[in-house]
Amino acid sequence: MMMVLLSAPVGADEPSASDRRTLSVTGQGEVTAAPDRVQLSFAVETTAERAGAAVTENARRSGAVAAALKPLLGPDDTVTTSRYTIEPRYEALPQGERREPRITGYVVQNAVRVESRQVDKVGALIDAATGAGTNRVGNLEFSLVRREEALRTAIEKAGADARAQAESAAKGLGVRIRGVVSATSTSPPIVVPRRFQAMEMALESRAAPTPVEPGQVAVTATLQVTYEIE
Repeated sequence: MMMVLLSAPVGADEPSASDRRTLSVTGQGEVTAAPDRVQLSFAVETTAERAGAAVTENARRSGAVAAALKPLLGPDDTVTTSRYTIEPRYEALPQGERREPRITGYVVQNAVRVESRQVDKVGALIDAATGAGTNRVGNLEFSLVRREEALRTAIEKAGADARAQAESAAKGLGVRIRGVVSATSTSPPIVVPRRFQAMEMALESRAAPTPVEPGQVAVTATLQVTYEIE
Protein backbone atom coordinates (compact mmCIF):
# COMPACT_ATOMS: atom_id res chain seq x y z
CA MET A 1 0.00 0.00 0.00
CA MET A 2 1.33 3.44 -0.84
CA MET A 3 0.23 7.06 -0.66
CA VAL A 4 1.72 10.14 -2.31
CA LEU A 5 1.24 13.62 -0.88
CA LEU A 6 2.31 16.55 -3.05
CA SER A 7 2.40 20.20 -2.02
CA ALA A 8 4.19 23.12 -3.53
CA PRO A 9 6.98 24.82 -1.55
CA VAL A 10 6.20 28.38 -0.51
CA GLY A 11 8.96 31.00 -0.78
CA ALA A 12 11.89 29.04 0.58
CA ASP A 13 14.62 26.80 -0.73
CA GLU A 14 14.06 24.27 2.02
CA PRO A 15 10.37 23.46 2.43
CA SER A 16 8.92 23.25 5.89
CA ALA A 17 7.61 19.97 7.24
CA SER A 18 4.09 20.88 6.15
CA ASP A 19 5.32 21.70 2.61
CA ARG A 20 7.25 18.51 2.03
CA ARG A 21 6.33 16.27 -0.85
CA THR A 22 6.10 12.79 0.57
CA LEU A 23 5.43 9.23 -0.46
CA SER A 24 4.18 6.69 2.08
CA VAL A 25 4.39 2.93 1.72
CA THR A 26 3.73 -0.12 3.89
CA GLY A 27 6.28 -2.92 3.74
CA GLN A 28 5.65 -6.50 4.84
CA GLY A 29 8.15 -9.06 6.11
CA GLU A 30 7.76 -12.66 7.26
CA VAL A 31 10.04 -15.31 8.70
CA THR A 32 9.03 -18.95 9.15
CA ALA A 33 10.83 -21.49 11.28
CA ALA A 34 10.28 -24.83 12.95
CA PRO A 35 9.03 -24.27 16.52
CA ASP A 36 11.43 -25.11 19.34
CA ARG A 37 9.09 -24.70 22.31
CA VAL A 38 5.70 -26.14 23.19
CA GLN A 39 3.23 -25.18 25.93
CA LEU A 40 0.27 -27.30 26.91
CA SER A 41 -1.88 -27.94 29.94
CA PHE A 42 -2.94 -31.12 31.69
CA ALA A 43 -5.66 -31.42 34.31
CA VAL A 44 -6.89 -34.15 36.60
CA GLU A 45 -10.55 -33.88 37.53
CA THR A 46 -12.06 -36.14 40.20
CA THR A 47 -15.54 -36.39 41.70
CA ALA A 48 -16.70 -37.91 44.99
CA GLU A 49 -19.54 -37.54 47.45
CA ARG A 50 -17.21 -36.05 50.06
CA ALA A 51 -14.70 -33.27 49.37
CA GLY A 52 -11.94 -35.10 51.23
CA ALA A 53 -12.34 -38.21 49.11
CA ALA A 54 -12.23 -36.17 45.89
CA VAL A 55 -9.10 -34.35 47.09
CA THR A 56 -7.35 -37.57 48.06
CA GLU A 57 -8.08 -39.27 44.75
CA ASN A 58 -7.04 -36.17 42.84
CA ALA A 59 -3.73 -35.98 44.70
CA ARG A 60 -3.00 -39.64 43.94
CA ARG A 61 -3.69 -39.29 40.24
CA SER A 62 -1.94 -35.91 39.94
CA GLY A 63 1.17 -37.40 41.54
CA ALA A 64 1.08 -40.26 39.05
CA VAL A 65 0.80 -37.79 36.15
CA ALA A 66 3.79 -35.77 37.41
CA ALA A 67 5.85 -38.94 37.75
CA ALA A 68 4.91 -40.04 34.22
CA LEU A 69 5.85 -36.66 32.69
CA LYS A 70 9.18 -36.23 34.47
CA PRO A 71 11.24 -38.71 32.37
CA LEU A 72 10.12 -36.98 29.16
CA LEU A 73 11.06 -33.44 30.23
CA GLY A 74 14.43 -31.74 29.78
CA PRO A 75 16.43 -29.82 32.41
CA ASP A 76 15.07 -26.45 31.22
CA ASP A 77 11.44 -27.58 31.00
CA THR A 78 8.94 -26.46 33.62
CA VAL A 79 5.72 -27.76 35.15
CA THR A 80 3.64 -25.14 36.96
CA THR A 81 0.30 -25.44 38.73
CA SER A 82 -2.05 -23.10 36.90
CA ARG A 83 -5.37 -23.92 38.58
CA TYR A 84 -6.68 -25.84 41.58
CA THR A 85 -10.38 -25.81 42.44
CA ILE A 86 -12.82 -27.60 44.73
CA GLU A 87 -16.43 -27.05 43.74
CA PRO A 88 -19.69 -28.54 44.99
CA ARG A 89 -22.00 -30.41 42.65
CA TYR A 90 -25.73 -29.82 43.18
CA GLU A 91 -28.71 -31.98 42.45
CA ALA A 92 -30.92 -31.06 39.50
CA LEU A 93 -34.26 -29.76 40.78
CA PRO A 94 -37.48 -30.67 38.98
CA GLN A 95 -38.89 -27.83 36.92
CA GLY A 96 -40.98 -25.48 39.04
CA GLU A 97 -39.66 -26.69 42.40
CA ARG A 98 -38.30 -23.86 44.52
CA ARG A 99 -35.89 -24.82 47.25
CA GLU A 100 -32.17 -24.84 47.90
CA PRO A 101 -30.61 -27.68 45.88
CA ARG A 102 -28.81 -30.36 47.84
CA ILE A 103 -25.07 -30.91 47.39
CA THR A 104 -24.57 -34.35 45.87
CA GLY A 105 -20.79 -34.35 45.64
CA TYR A 106 -17.61 -32.38 44.99
CA VAL A 107 -15.45 -31.87 41.94
CA VAL A 108 -11.71 -31.25 42.33
CA GLN A 109 -9.56 -30.09 39.43
CA ASN A 110 -5.78 -29.76 39.47
CA ALA A 111 -4.35 -28.20 36.29
CA VAL A 112 -0.68 -27.78 35.40
CA ARG A 113 1.02 -25.86 32.62
CA VAL A 114 3.95 -27.58 30.91
CA GLU A 115 6.57 -25.63 28.94
CA SER A 116 9.02 -27.84 27.12
CA ARG A 117 11.74 -27.74 24.49
CA GLN A 118 10.94 -31.36 23.60
CA VAL A 119 8.78 -30.47 20.62
CA ASP A 120 9.19 -33.92 19.12
CA LYS A 121 7.78 -35.54 22.29
CA VAL A 122 4.40 -33.79 22.45
CA GLY A 123 2.50 -36.93 21.52
CA ALA A 124 4.45 -38.93 24.08
CA LEU A 125 3.73 -36.32 26.77
CA ILE A 126 0.00 -36.52 26.05
CA ASP A 127 0.06 -40.33 26.08
CA ALA A 128 2.02 -40.47 29.33
CA ALA A 129 -0.27 -37.97 31.05
CA THR A 130 -3.51 -39.59 29.96
CA GLY A 131 -2.20 -43.04 30.78
CA ALA A 132 -1.38 -41.88 34.31
CA GLY A 133 -4.75 -40.30 35.02
CA THR A 134 -5.11 -36.99 33.21
CA ASN A 135 -8.62 -36.52 31.81
CA ARG A 136 -8.23 -33.02 30.37
CA VAL A 137 -5.66 -31.78 27.86
CA GLY A 138 -5.75 -28.34 26.31
CA ASN A 139 -4.13 -25.08 25.18
CA LEU A 140 -1.46 -26.71 23.02
CA GLU A 141 0.74 -23.99 21.50
CA PHE A 142 3.98 -24.03 19.54
CA SER A 143 6.34 -21.06 19.63
CA LEU A 144 9.94 -19.90 19.22
CA VAL A 145 12.39 -19.45 22.07
CA ARG A 146 14.28 -16.76 20.14
CA ARG A 147 11.32 -14.99 18.65
CA GLU A 148 13.08 -11.60 18.89
CA GLU A 149 15.74 -12.70 16.39
CA ALA A 150 13.09 -13.83 13.92
CA LEU A 151 11.19 -10.57 14.47
CA ARG A 152 14.27 -8.46 13.70
CA THR A 153 14.77 -10.38 10.46
CA ALA A 154 11.10 -9.88 9.57
CA ILE A 155 11.45 -6.13 10.19
CA GLU A 156 14.52 -6.02 7.93
CA LYS A 157 12.52 -7.73 5.20
CA ALA A 158 9.66 -5.28 5.73
CA GLY A 159 12.11 -2.37 5.37
CA ALA A 160 13.50 -3.79 2.12
CA ASP A 161 9.95 -4.29 0.83
CA ALA A 162 9.03 -0.70 1.72
CA ARG A 163 12.13 0.67 -0.01
CA ALA A 164 11.44 -1.38 -3.16
CA GLN A 165 7.85 -0.11 -3.28
CA ALA A 166 8.97 3.48 -2.80
CA GLU A 167 11.62 3.25 -5.52
CA SER A 168 9.12 1.77 -7.97
CA ALA A 169 6.57 4.46 -7.19
CA ALA A 170 9.16 7.22 -7.46
CA LYS A 171 10.31 5.93 -10.84
CA GLY A 172 6.76 5.81 -12.12
CA LEU A 173 6.07 9.34 -10.88
CA GLY A 174 9.30 10.74 -12.26
CA VAL A 175 10.59 11.89 -8.89
CA ARG A 176 13.54 11.04 -6.65
CA ILE A 177 13.62 9.87 -3.06
CA ARG A 178 15.48 12.26 -0.73
CA GLY A 179 15.24 10.35 2.55
CA VAL A 180 13.05 8.88 5.24
CA VAL A 181 10.71 11.25 7.05
CA SER A 182 9.26 8.67 9.46
CA ALA A 183 9.02 4.93 9.98
CA THR A 184 6.77 2.91 12.27
CA SER A 185 7.06 -0.81 12.85
CA THR A 186 4.30 -3.10 14.07
CA SER A 187 4.25 -6.85 14.52
CA PRO A 188 1.10 -8.91 15.07
CA PRO A 189 1.11 -11.75 17.61
CA ILE A 190 3.14 -14.78 16.65
CA VAL A 191 1.21 -17.16 14.44
CA VAL A 192 1.16 -20.75 15.65
CA PRO A 193 0.44 -23.65 13.31
CA ARG A 194 -2.30 -25.06 15.51
CA ARG A 195 -3.88 -24.53 18.90
CA PHE A 196 -6.10 -27.03 20.69
CA GLN A 197 -8.58 -25.67 23.21
CA ALA A 198 -9.38 -27.57 26.39
CA MET A 199 -11.10 -30.86 25.68
CA GLU A 200 -12.14 -34.02 27.47
CA MET A 201 -9.81 -36.96 26.93
CA ALA A 202 -11.30 -40.45 27.00
CA LEU A 203 -8.38 -42.40 25.59
CA GLU A 204 -7.96 -45.35 27.96
CA SER A 205 -8.69 -47.82 25.16
CA ARG A 206 -6.57 -46.09 22.50
CA ALA A 207 -3.54 -48.16 21.50
CA ALA A 208 -1.96 -45.95 18.81
CA PRO A 209 0.31 -43.08 19.92
CA THR A 210 -1.06 -39.55 19.64
CA PRO A 211 0.17 -37.90 16.41
CA VAL A 212 1.07 -34.20 16.74
CA GLU A 213 2.64 -32.26 13.85
CA PRO A 214 4.29 -28.97 14.97
CA GLY A 215 4.39 -27.50 11.46
CA GLN A 216 5.97 -24.07 11.02
CA VAL A 217 5.74 -20.89 13.08
CA ALA A 218 5.46 -17.57 11.20
CA VAL A 219 6.64 -14.24 12.57
CA THR A 220 5.48 -11.21 10.57
CA ALA A 221 6.24 -7.50 10.72
CA THR A 222 4.79 -4.40 9.08
CA LEU A 223 6.81 -1.23 8.47
CA GLN A 224 5.05 1.99 7.56
CA VAL A 225 7.55 4.38 5.99
CA THR A 226 7.14 7.93 4.73
CA TYR A 227 9.80 9.20 2.30
CA GLU A 228 10.49 12.76 1.23
CA ILE A 229 10.66 13.12 -2.52
CA GLU A 230 11.88 15.85 -4.88
